Amino acid sequence: MRKRREGWFLIVLIVILIALIFLAPSYGWKLRTWLSPQSTGQADDPSLAAQNEALEAQIAQLESVVTELPTSTPDYVRAMVYSRYPLNFKNEILVNAGTNEGVAQGDAVVFQGILIGTVENVFADSALVQTVFDSGFRIPVRVGTGGYDALFTGGTSPLAASIQKSAPVAADDIVYAAAPRLPYGLPMAVVESTTTSPDNLFEEANLSFAYDINAIETVLIAK
Repeated sequence: MRKRREGWFLIVLIVILIALIFLAPSYGWKLRTWLSPQSTGQADDPSLAAQNEALEAQIAQLESVVTELPTSTPDYVRAMVYSRYPLNFKNEILVNAGTNEGVAQGDAVVFQGILIGTVENVFADSALVQTVFDSGFRIPVRVGTGGYDALFTGGTSPLAASIQKSAPVAADDIVYAAAPRLPYGLPMAVVESTTTSPDNLFEEANLSFAYDINAIETVLIAK
């Protein structure tokens, strides 16, 4: 008897719902929504989905560079490096800071305290950086604790060239910047080995670098 009553009640409810949908659509749809499983509707909101995607992209970006961010930047502008895929040239990088952020041509570009290049061309909101792996990159440097003069010569395999033969340069000596306009003493590389120059007049130092230029995602630009 009870089951029969429940059956009649369900039939009557369905009839009322159908009648409301056709005769009074607004009330019918409200009743249908009330009887349907509850949903927040967030997954079907295109604008909300787009916002979620943007937030996820920002979070991924921050997570990927968190280990590169310096603890303090009083004299530098922080800039992100634009992707160069699939052309991962080592000789230059493009960053998202320009004249609007105070960046100027010739400014030093640093990664984790190491000089990796200088600003070659600057635009309103971006700048092109000539890295130390460019064949045209040349600046005066000093080598080791004795501060021996040398000329840093860029390229695929940079060298510290024009070192006096009498200078006791050895493996693991630090090569650091000593050029006008650049912060003095910025480390650039480490001496890996030494050899005599082709003209037999100077010593040259083969260098090693503590970073992969193609993996850098954020840099600091000297103000």
